[in-house]
Amino acid sequence: MISKSGDYSIQPQIDPKRIIAIWGFSEAALGGILHALKIPLTGMFVGGAAVIFITLLAHYSQKKTAILNATITVIVIKAIISPHTPLAAYFAVALQGLLGYLFFSLIKIEKIAAGLLGFFALLFSALQKFIILTIIFGNTLWESIDDFVNYILIQLKIDFSGYPISFSIILIFIYSSVHVAFGIYFALKAASLPHKLNEKSYLLTEAFRNYLTEDIFTRKELHIKKRWWKKKSGIVLIIFFVLLMILTYFEPGFEKNRAYEILIMLLRSFVITFLWFVIISPLVITRFKKFIEKNKFERASEINRVTALFPEFKKIINYTWKSSADYKKFKRLRRFLSDSIVLLLITRIENNA
Repeated sequence: MISKSGDYSIQPQIDPKRIIAIWGFSEAALGGILHALKIPLTGMFVGGAAVIFITLLAHYSQKKTAILNATITVIVIKAIISPHTPLAAYFAVALQGLLGYLFFSLIKIEKIAAGLLGFFALLFSALQKFIILTIIFGNTLWESIDDFVNYILIQLKIDFSGYPISFSIILIFIYSSVHVAFGIYFALKAASLPHKLNEKSYLLTEAFRNYLTEDIFTRKELHIKKRWWKKKSGIVLIIFFVLLMILTYFEPGFEKNRAYEILIMLLRSFVITFLWFVIISPLVITRFKKFIEKNKFERASEINRVTALFPEFKKIINYTWKSSADYKKFKRLRRFLSDSIVLLLITRIENNA
């Protein structure tokens, strides 16, 4: 733990190993921190942070293969610190690292490589959710959403009959566009960050030197992956489908066989979820654990060095969240993330106790 007499120092040179440590901390803890702070779209911000750290690794590392090595280390740290993380999250990290290696190896202009990484990494992050939903529920999910929206529009006397519109496609497009826009934004910020670190050193004030606070993230919670129907979103989805099934019997605007299709869709989703958690997932997790155990042993010293920095990182996160209290909503989030990344990169808290 960092003592209350802890001091800090500015690092003259950014160490790639510290970037790996911050990336590992981000993947293992940032999502939980943002969730605790009740910030929506945490996956988008965790993915955006990954884009930033991969871009910084590409800038400060002599060889681009350092990105691949860092990706494996981060995956192992994520598995150790957050063992109940779903497999899809590990796949996302692996894909981000692979894309980062390819783009920064093949493209010499850093901003272009970073922009492409931000675009594709966050696009996949957004589409991944819709792909999983489609696998579980099938196309009936999107057809039901379209039917329901059309029904609401008819009740409001809005006629779109001459202009066939798929509202589910519009939803997917908007959600994906927001992710992509933020991905490119994070990427461009990351590409310009090395030139602005010195300008940002004003953040290191006496307020931070003398900063003492309780750790607002000390409470450890065991986050076990819930089945989709046990989550709030799943409960809302089931209620929506049940109401839709009822409407099909009383409203002529719906297809008569829609209720039957919805029932089949719900049964299909339960069967697929059962097969995944009971049969497929245990087999995949067994092989994945072997991979983690092997790399945990081979990278023991590196992982210990990285995780030893986590109390220091939490101290900085506490400071940046509370110091951004004068800002509201998105401005506060933007200031919090920006200041956190800068302080994590250029400060080292030393225990003087």
